[in-house]
Order: sequence, then C-alpha cells, then structure tokens
Amino acid sequence: MMPQWEIKEIKAVLFDLDGVIIDSNQTIIDAWTKTAEEYGYKLSQRDIDNYIIGASHTFTLEHILPDQPEAVRKAFHRKVDRREEAASYALIKGVRRFISQLEKSEVRLGLVTSSWPGKVNTVLQQHQLNVFDCIITRNEVSRGKPDPLPYRTAIERLNIEPAFSLVFEDSNNGITSALAAGMNCIAVNNRTDKSLACITDFTEITVGQDNLLCRFYGENHGIGWRSKV
Repeated sequence: MMPQWEIKEIKAVLFDLDGVIIDSNQTIIDAWTKTAEEYGYKLSQRDIDNYIIGASHTFTLEHILPDQPEAVRKAFHRKVDRREEAASYALIKGVRRFISQLEKSEVRLGLVTSSWPGKVNTVLQQHQLNVFDCIITRNEVSRGKPDPLPYRTAIERLNIEPAFSLVFEDSNNGITSALAAGMNCIAVNNRTDKSLACITDFTEITVGQDNLLCRFYGENHGIGWRSKV
C-alpha cells in the first residue's frame, strides 16, 4: 500500500553505507561484540541498538568503554576496524538498480557514513559504485552520527538546502542525524519512527512518474513506491 507521505521536491539523494547500500550490520555487531569480549566486556542488545549501529566510533567508545583511557579505546577500535576490513559485503537488494536510475536524472548523489575511507573505497570499488558527488566519512567530521554534522557537511558541499535533500538511513542514530540536519528521510528496514516512510529494501522503490513520494526539482518524475512482485 502506498504510504501517506507529502510529496517533496528533491535535488539531492544521500545514502548511509552500512545497512543501506551494503548488508553489513551483523558483521559490525560481531566485530564489536568479539572485540569487547577480548577486553572482558559483554555487550547487551541495548548497547548494540543505541551505541553501535549507525553511530560514530567515538560515540560508541564513549558509551561502552566509559572508564577506559584513550590509548585503550584506540587499541580496541583498531581491532574492530581490522575485523570489518577483512569481511566481504553483499549489496542491499535493489540498491544497484535504484542508484543506476538516479544517475540518469539530474539529482545529485551523496554518501554519508560512519565508516572510514579505506573501507568505503574497498566497498565502492568492489561493487563498481564510484558514482557519488560527495562522500563524507568519519574522517571528515569532528562529531559523528547521531549528531547532524555529517549530513550538514554533505549538503554544504553539495550546495543544496536541507529541505531539497532526501536521505536513506537504517539506524536510529542515522535517522536522528538526518532529521536534525533538516533533511527528508526514508527509513530502510526500520519502522521505529511511524511518521517516516519505510522500505524493507530498494526493490520497493523506483524512479518513475506514478505515485511519487518525492519529485525531482523542476521535473515530473521522481522517486515512487511500488509493491514487491
């Protein structure tokens, strides 16, 4: 069923990486959980939901290792990074087709992620997705998600007002970041905020002319909903 959502005019579409473009959440959870166990910590589901998925590493470390010195946090984080870099990742269903459709329009594309350049470049090269006009990694900002700074930095570089931007995010931290930056947001496999449109994956959304959720600025076509076949 078509969700009830006001049509917005869009000039830029921005994506998170983990859980939105690549199916990586379980890999991330495993990397943090196994490393925590090596340091004598057991992470709860609340820790995972609130402090790991979609969050910056500094935000995560402040909450799960609050009493540890900076040297210990850095060593911990290096182990997490190595585990993530050693993994391989599949694309979220439908995302390649959807991005290819967007490339044919006048809309600009952005990637805003809590991951680091090494991982981002590997993933984009592996899947031949070097299509983004702007890429913001954790190295580009002093404060990561759920702070709005990553998305504010992206739209400043794209020179586009927040109201004309659409974000695809899967985590509560990422959604909080995008909304706090004043941007429109569609949730991916996350129905926590009932006021947001939500897709399970990108097979449910397309670029066309019918039943538009978001219309590209100055054009009759845009991003619309379609039911799975």
